[in-house]
Amino acid sequence: MNFKKALFWTVTVSCILAGTGFALNLPSRLLANENDSDDRRITIDPDAGPRILNTLLETLPDGEPTCCEREWIIRMLHYHPAAVVPRRMYFASCNTDSATPTMFVSLSLGENRVHPEPDPSSGAILETVFDSTTGRFEVRREHRFEECVWMEGITASSDCSTVAALCRRSRGDTDFDFDSLATHANHEWMTQARCAKQEMWLYEWNNGDITSAPEKFVVHRAVDTEWEYGNNYLRLAEDQNTYGIGVKARVFGGGGCHEADAFLVMDRSDHRFTGRGYHWACAFGHTLSNRPVFNPVTGQYALLCGTDGSHTGGPLAGYYFRLEDRPAREFLQTSYQGIQSKGGPGGVLALPDGSYLAVLSGVPGSVRPTNSIPLRPPTSIGIARFSSEGAPMGPVKWVVSMANTYLSYPQLASLGGGRFLLGYGEMKRLNLAADNTDESYRAPWEYWV
Repeated sequence: MNFKKALFWTVTVSCILAGTGFALNLPSRLLANENDSDDRRITIDPDAGPRILNTLLETLPDGEPTCCEREWIIRMLHYHPAAVVPRRMYFASCNTDSATPTMFVSLSLGENRVHPEPDPSSGAILETVFDSTTGRFEVRREHRFEECVWMEGITASSDCSTVAALCRRSRGDTDFDFDSLATHANHEWMTQARCAKQEMWLYEWNNGDITSAPEKFVVHRAVDTEWEYGNNYLRLAEDQNTYGIGVKARVFGGGGCHEADAFLVMDRSDHRFTGRGYHWACAFGHTLSNRPVFNPVTGQYALLCGTDGSHTGGPLAGYYFRLEDRPAREFLQTSYQGIQSKGGPGGVLALPDGSYLAVLSGVPGSVRPTNSIPLRPPTSIGIARFSSEGAPMGPVKWVVSMANTYLSYPQLASLGGGRFLLGYGEMKRLNLAADNTDESYRAPWEYWV
């Protein structure tokens, strides 16, 4: 695989608009050169072909900062024992074939309280439109949802007429329009109060206006902030009028609380759940990563998952690929110890021939179970291919490696015509002094595409 490499000078999470080379960055400290002007847009090697245009938004809804994460957030290479980085942001793009491509960003706002005090939080959505004359994303609409603990997965129809997002609500809130969870055969398993203090709701707009009142649907009642394994995603399958909903869940059983995930499929015509997907655990072990995708060729949802368990035995973390109607297949392992794992799944795309293309961070070659994670070798970036039936199509192809640097946070976007945009972060550098706080396992020094 041949690709050009360009440095993306930012330390915040970036939202890549599918089909373009543009990125939107929310307020954070930029690693700017001292001769940078006040205009924070950065063009990389404009004479060499493709460019990256970077828009920095100076303010967010109500002037609030982004929300810090809670304790013990999994960040692919390492858990986060202190709330010092912004929460994960989610995005959805639409009107991508028009002169005004649009991107919706789902994020959480806070007050930047001093750790260990939890950061009071609320949800927000930004609607941004790309202006081709200035090379910037302009905010067309924004809205804060104070009732949402966090705003998470988001999706939009191709013409932007439908927008939906996942809102984490406090347990016992009653202002919903319909209890979709009650229509699921396993709703009792997903309605547990002993280990969960929150619920997941779906907010839906069928007029494309996020400032108007949404319809609200309860989709899960076993959600909590403790031990934040996995993430919460929302996918829209327009051809079959369904939502695919990935939820990190926390339930009680066997005398203790257990962490995994659920993937549920909702019929948009009546907002009732179908029997598709699963109500508990993508694969063996605790779910660390759950990346869903809809395949319009097969008409099925699929997931790229990572857990802290492997069927090979020993202290290994497993990588799994799962179709909505079949058990997960383990295709790779990596070292795992306590609150660290050497890599994890990044994302997955459905290809025009019905197969899948996935990107991940991990260690090339066979991994031997040990009682401690070896510092070397550092993690690399790999590409994996799966058939429409979910079977691996050959071994993982490792495309980016560095002798003394851990690589992580891989992302993959389709540019059309068999072209893809790959992004990854340079993390812990082995030639630097020991980092006792392990911050460099969590936040990249640099991000490359």
